[in-house]
Amino acid sequence: MPENVELSSKDSRDQNKLIHQLEQQLSIITRLLYTTSVSGVELDRSVLPYISNDIVFKDPWQEGDPWQEGGNKHLYRIGMKGFHNMFHFTFDAFQLNVKLNDDQKTGRCIVDGIMNVNQFSWIYSYPLRSILVYEFRLLNSQTMDVPQFEIFRHEEMWSLADMIDAIPIVGWLYKNIFRRGFGYFFIFIMIPLLRNRCPLFLRSTILRIPSTFVNVNNSQNKNSFSLPRTVFDVIPKPLHPYVRLSRIDKPTGSWVIFLPAAWSIALAGTTMTNLYLVGLFGIGTILLRGAGCTINDLWDKEFDRRVERTKSRPIASGELSIKQGILWAGVQLSLGFLVLIQLNFPTIVMGVFSLIPLFIYPVMKRYTNWPQFCLGITLNWGVLMGFTAATGFLYPSVIIPLYFASIAWTLHYDTIYAHQDKQDDILVGVKSTALLFGKDSKLWLRAFSIGIISHLITAGLSVDQAWPYYAGLIGVGYHLHRQIETVNLNDKQSCWTTFVSNRCTGFMILACILAGNFLK
Repeated sequence: MPENVELSSKDSRDQNKLIHQLEQQLSIITRLLYTTSVSGVELDRSVLPYISNDIVFKDPWQEGDPWQEGGNKHLYRIGMKGFHNMFHFTFDAFQLNVKLNDDQKTGRCIVDGIMNVNQFSWIYSYPLRSILVYEFRLLNSQTMDVPQFEIFRHEEMWSLADMIDAIPIVGWLYKNIFRRGFGYFFIFIMIPLLRNRCPLFLRSTILRIPSTFVNVNNSQNKNSFSLPRTVFDVIPKPLHPYVRLSRIDKPTGSWVIFLPAAWSIALAGTTMTNLYLVGLFGIGTILLRGAGCTINDLWDKEFDRRVERTKSRPIASGELSIKQGILWAGVQLSLGFLVLIQLNFPTIVMGVFSLIPLFIYPVMKRYTNWPQFCLGITLNWGVLMGFTAATGFLYPSVIIPLYFASIAWTLHYDTIYAHQDKQDDILVGVKSTALLFGKDSKLWLRAFSIGIISHLITAGLSVDQAWPYYAGLIGVGYHLHRQIETVNLNDKQSCWTTFVSNRCTGFMILACILAGNFLK
């Protein structure tokens, strides 16, 4: 990079001329960046030369910079072209101002205008009020007739409220109904949900303490203390049916959903911002998995009553009503939405679309022999969201192979899981890959394992992973091989034990990514 130059003392006339020239050039760059009909070749020729190697892009949905250890021109270029390929935008600039900093070597440009979304222009052009900020540094130049500079920070500023307000009908509903009614929603939804179950509504159940209970406590050592052994030891008894409905007491299912999303975030880098995202995705996993299980049990209540392993589920057994199940699903989805809106805009859009497979999957086992494939599409949606949440852009070359690897992993572990119920599934008419593959199941499991490893290698190559990542995948491959060799597909306990061991598989892959990041 050329050395920065400190502008010599100039009169105001020369400086105004320089600022005017910068404004003209930055206006052209803005038009090219936000007019998505511009070709990728034109972007490379007319925009990329003005982009610094340490460029940092930020949008309103990111806490801190996406690349805190320095920017990345390559990622910026991929995101710029992806934006142009996916959307149809134009930009109307109201005002553009450039100001040089006191050091006369750096400056800032602020653009006030409207991004017009023309994706469905034959119906409606969606206006989004936006403020763009470019921070740039001046470079060594023999003449100021054509000033040389590079942009090292690019920021977009807009708000979710402005976006919603601009949508016809939806904006009015948001301002007049949603914002006012959201708080009341939780109050009124909890009353029917916990009616006749929660001690808060039945004070007498708290006050009536049997004398034998007191005597037993008095007979114990006052200094004794026992830690809770299960989740049921720390959650009030009236809430136990909801815990079982959401499968919170069976965390393996949450781990196999969460870990692929964690892989995706980790591939974007090991930073404090990404650690924060991992926490958000962890909370979201519990909520969305709970909602998915609740929806599944609402769909399958008749089937569950006829299957030995599932007949004790809260809705199938009548412990909870259908109404309570629907309300509980609504609570979890609403809380999940509050987590979702903490992320950047592309991730929010992808999160909303995740509801489609979430609602469709439960009926797939009635119509296809590949419900495990549909389950993989549903459970691993976090892979598509994780890398996007960490970088602010869609990178198909990274997230698509990782998504395929995660789907292959789901086919692997859920085919083993489905072998527990194959006899009951035949009786009730439910389809599964376990029944489809039959005696050839282990051959298919080996094929899925090859798919997992090969797609993980492809994803690693896309982000320039270091050698520990690939070395670690050898161990992952051996672990999958041992699972296939040792599992007895006709033994329910063996199938369950092998299914649970896939939590270890997920952590091994995460460790491979972190080890590779350490040496990148």
